[in-house]
Amino acid sequence: MELIIVTGLSGAGRRSVLGVLEDVGFVSLDNVPIQLLGPLLELEGKAGTGNDRIAVGMDSRHLEFPQNPGPALAQLQAQDVDVNILYLECKDEILIRRYSESRRPHRYAGDGNIAQGIAKERELLQPVRELASTILDTSSLNLYQLRQSVAEIFPKNLASGTQLRITSFGFKYGLPSEADSVFDARFLPNPFYVPELRQLTGQNSEIQDYLKQFKEYNEFLLRLEDWLVWSWPHILEESKAYHNVAIGCTGGHHRSVALAEELAKRLVGKIKNISIHNRDIKK
Repeated sequence: MELIIVTGLSGAGRRSVLGVLEDVGFVSLDNVPIQLLGPLLELEGKAGTGNDRIAVGMDSRHLEFPQNPGPALAQLQAQDVDVNILYLECKDEILIRRYSESRRPHRYAGDGNIAQGIAKERELLQPVRELASTILDTSSLNLYQLRQSVAEIFPKNLASGTQLRITSFGFKYGLPSEADSVFDARFLPNPFYVPELRQLTGQNSEIQDYLKQFKEYNEFLLRLEDWLVWSWPHILEESKAYHNVAIGCTGGHHRSVALAEELAKRLVGKIKNISIHNRDIKK
């Protein structure tokens, strides 16, 4: 079983990192007391879900964690649990600004002095910091950069986490709002004007066979395939949960559907995690 403990200074981005890990398939839990780690992993193993990757958020609110983390972590490692500790830190002035903007109190700023609260928490967490597998300074990172940094730290977990979503749609119903790129197939011959094909969709072999007669259809498919195969390694570097490619025709019944279905088939073995959504096929 693989366990990633995300910890560090309050306000440094622990919840955001847990969200990144959850997006790529980790069971993600925040505010877990260290004495519950063993039972938690045991329950997850007995659940039989097949998911052996867990990310937990731990901080200074449960003092057992910062005061004496070593024995509990050693026990987990003795049980063949692959434990990684990601410690998040941040510059004081950035943390003070974040707390001021959110207007949330710092748990150790009893008299309202955030700087003193940060200093106390740094001291409390020093034993954890010394055990950390990786220390990440989030002072200058936005959410996109944070995703990239986590992907660099845990490449085997996040490198293939992006799912390619291929969406067919009809321009008459509007563009898909979530599309990262849009391709227009309205220049291709339209099966709608062939009476015996009008009531079918691009999922039917008759439509696919009809379109494959045309050189421009086959060349369009080939160019889409080449572009996605070429660009996919660069897309993975962004560490996004999804990359959405939308292909549109007039009504979203024939050409765009056939293209989406055929493109997905061609990309099997070249891109992992592909899904198809024929948005307007029933309209």
